[in-house]
Amino acid sequence: MSYDFIMMKPRAEVMEIETMEDLGEHTLLRQDPSVLVEALSSLFPELAWEKETGGWCGSLEGGDTWYEFRIGAEPDYAWSVCTSDGAKSRSLVPIICDRLGLLAFDGQMNVLIWPAGHSHIG
Repeated sequence: MSYDFIMMKPRAEVMEIETMEDLGEHTLLRQDPSVLVEALSSLFPELAWEKETGGWCGSLEGGDTWYEFRIGAEPDYAWSVCTSDGAKSRSLVPIICDRLGLLAFDGQMNVLIWPAGHSHIG
């Protein structure tokens, strides 16, 4: 089993999201797959990518767990990060959010992880 996050890019003017229903075209930006792959590769040079029919799959051994990045072939509002469900921490997810200006939905804890400078879900 894995512990999954949905990664999204909030619009610059969005400082707070009241409910999960607030996530959509009016609060999120489409992310270009090639820009994401390049940004993540710059952030983590040891990241190994495979081009697949449906997009990109990247794998990385972090200091706390393994990470798998799934990015579709076309620009989209969301992509995923999967980690080990047995890991005690998933320290790279907040780093990705802060460095790339993304927010992450933690599906297991039902919370959003925001980049620095944004409010958390109400």
